[in-house]
Amino acid sequence: MRAVDNGHLKEGMRVARTVFDESGRVLLKEGVVLNYRYINRLKEIGIPFIYIEDELLGHIEVEDVIDERVKLQTVEVLKNVTKNASLHQDLDIRPVSNMVNKILDDLKGTPNLLVQLMDLRSAGTYLYNHSVGVSVLSILTGMTLGFDDLKLKVLGMGAILHDIGKSISKGPDHTTQGFEILRNDKSLSIIAAHVAYQHHERYDGTGFPRQLSGKEIHLYASITSVADFYDNLVSVKDKNKQQRLFPYQAIEKVVALQEKAFHPEVVKAFCRNIAPYPIGTAVRLNNGVIGVVLSVPKDYSTRPIIKMITDKNGVLQKDFPEIDLLEEKDLKICEIISEEERQRTVSKI
Repeated sequence: MRAVDNGHLKEGMRVARTVFDESGRVLLKEGVVLNYRYINRLKEIGIPFIYIEDELLGHIEVEDVIDERVKLQTVEVLKNVTKNASLHQDLDIRPVSNMVNKILDDLKGTPNLLVQLMDLRSAGTYLYNHSVGVSVLSILTGMTLGFDDLKLKVLGMGAILHDIGKSISKGPDHTTQGFEILRNDKSLSIIAAHVAYQHHERYDGTGFPRQLSGKEIHLYASITSVADFYDNLVSVKDKNKQQRLFPYQAIEKVVALQEKAFHPEVVKAFCRNIAPYPIGTAVRLNNGVIGVVLSVPKDYSTRPIIKMITDKNGVLQKDFPEIDLLEEKDLKICEIISEEERQRTVSKI
């Protein structure tokens, strides 16, 4: 399966991953064939992309790092907590804590999985899904850095609540607002409050609100900062109509900012958990072959197994042979095939 932006969806495409609405109800079930009405509805409610089955290769299994039901439950919990914060009501952090425990259980149960999938976020749930995504990415980074369970829990809580200040202020002041909201909760580690306070500080001292630098920034906030930046790059905020980046492009931006915006050791640990070319991505190799990423090795994520669609001359392969880039040392991925180009290529076959 592959992610297809709503502007490139076509009638006859088959849904590969169930789409939910803002309330967690099924909008389109896996296996449904798209028609004009479905495509328009997806655009109306602000879902920027969905996963579809590959027309040539059929079903390609992709395992997510956490269960979809856990994501949906966590989003609902965050909605309620954020609403209470906006009304200046007392917060009950226990439901959030319970969901972070479930996220931790899922992540510890799949230690060798790379992050392959992005969340199907509508405009109305972007903030909550973003918070879940940042928490997952932060915990994975903490695991790579060797954090114990207690540290991972505190990190996960800080990361999932890092933007709670936006319930009161949408501007730069949301970091201060978040700190004030969280530091008054005695059941929550003060470190989690500092994650909300410091996640926009930058390693070189150019961030806000206090222009902290280097080791002045708490490590958990440094981790959350990278996760926050990356998640925003690979997601789509519908209201801004920004272009979603491919994971390899987002990773390049993260790496380029190490020792400037981001702690270099955090960047190194973070990148180890991301598949730059996720399963299902159409790519062109340096010998001209067009193929689809079939699997990605954990420690060699830029050397996946490729299922060939065409040979180097653009001729369709009959049985779609596989190429293991770990073994074929002279071959490498030179570019991603856009959905538009992919559809043109398939139409000629």
